[in-house]
Amino acid sequence: MMFRKKIYYPDTQITKNLYTRGKEWVYLDNWEEYIGFYHKYSTGEVYTGKTWNPIESRQLVAYKDKDKDYFRYIDIKQYVVLPSKKVERQSGGGLNKYYDYTPPVVVRRMPTGDEISNGIMKRYFIYKRNESNRVFFEIDERQSKEYQKGGGKGINQFLYGMLIIDWKIDGDEFDIFDDNGILISPGVVDTNRRIVLRNSEKFPILARILTDYREFSKYAGFT
Repeated sequence: MMFRKKIYYPDTQITKNLYTRGKEWVYLDNWEEYIGFYHKYSTGEVYTGKTWNPIESRQLVAYKDKDKDYFRYIDIKQYVVLPSKKVERQSGGGLNKYYDYTPPVVVRRMPTGDEISNGIMKRYFIYKRNESNRVFFEIDERQSKEYQKGGGKGINQFLYGMLIIDWKIDGDEFDIFDDNGILISPGVVDTNRRIVLRNSEKFPILARILTDYREFSKYAGFT
């Protein structure tokens, strides 16, 4: 199942029923060329299908006339870590002429004032596509925006994938049910546990990374 940046988009933010005959888009998950109907969002996201289908729609990125293995390992070829821990682009190879990718940097971000007011914070995770259960860590909003721009800048979309989750930070500590057993108030701990379990079906490593379901809430001493 695919997840878009926002839960809801009004029709004014969606361009539907587009069609490509090729040399325009590739699947983000396997870098294969796509031919067929697609739709676009004001956020820059592009998905297969005339309209959104949470089960069938797959994310697309701009077509580049290169072998997919080239994109998969381009970051490895371009960057080195110096003894000072500074990341520097290698010279030569001709790659710098076309792309300006930057390696992701691990960041433990804090919720913003608006997120604290809303009781939900966005958390952004980057993973290595061919090593998703080894290379998986959290980044900040700035890096996520650069990643989503694409166009040969920011974090390499072909080498890395991104997972965005809504982390609950306010409300009751645990789920509240009425006398009939109907959930009336989702709790912080139970909601975040469900989020982790659901995404752990695809990324088992997430359950080892996110173990504190109270994190960033008042129940963890965060104010």
